[in-house]
Amino acid sequence: MIFSTFRHYIPLFLVLLFSACSSQPTYVNDNPRATSPRHQADSSQQVLNFALQQQGVAYRYGGSRPATGFDCSGLIQFSYGQVGKRIPRTTRAQYQSSRAIPLSKIRPGDLLFYETEGRRPGHVALYLGRGEMIHAPSSGKHVRISRLNNPYWRTRLLAAGRF
Repeated sequence: MIFSTFRHYIPLFLVLLFSACSSQPTYVNDNPRATSPRHQADSSQQVLNFALQQQGVAYRYGGSRPATGFDCSGLIQFSYGQVGKRIPRTTRAQYQSSRAIPLSKIRPGDLLFYETEGRRPGHVALYLGRGEMIHAPSSGKHVRISRLNNPYWRTRLLAAGRF
C-alpha cells in the first residue's frame, strides 16, 4: 500500500535528483569588479599611467626605482607594483609567468617581449596602444615612448603577455 502511494512520485524524485547533479556550481564573488573586463582595463590604465610618469628617468641596469633609474623589467615591475600587483623582477621571469597573448590581440597594458639575446626574451615593454610602447631601452638612454614599427624593434618582437 505504501509503495503504491509513492510510486507516482518516483519519476519526479528521479528528475529532481539528476537535475541537481548536472547543475553548475554557484560561486560568490566578493569583488565582482576583480574579474570584469572593465576592472582589467582600469587596472591596465593605472599601470600605464605609472609607467608614463617615469618618462625621462635614466636607464640603469638592475634599476627598479625612479630615484636610481630603471632597466626594462624594473620599469614593468615598478609600474605593476604601484597598483598592488606583484610580478617577477626579470624579463625572462616575466615572460615565463605572464599569460601568452597572440600579437594580433594585444591591448594597452600588455607586455611586449623582444629577442635581443638570440631567440629568447631580452627586453620587455608595455604596449600603450596605437602602435606605441613605453620602455627603458638601454644604457645612456631614458624611459621613453617608441613606435612598434621602428625598424630595430619591429624585427625583434617575439611575443606578448598579460598579467
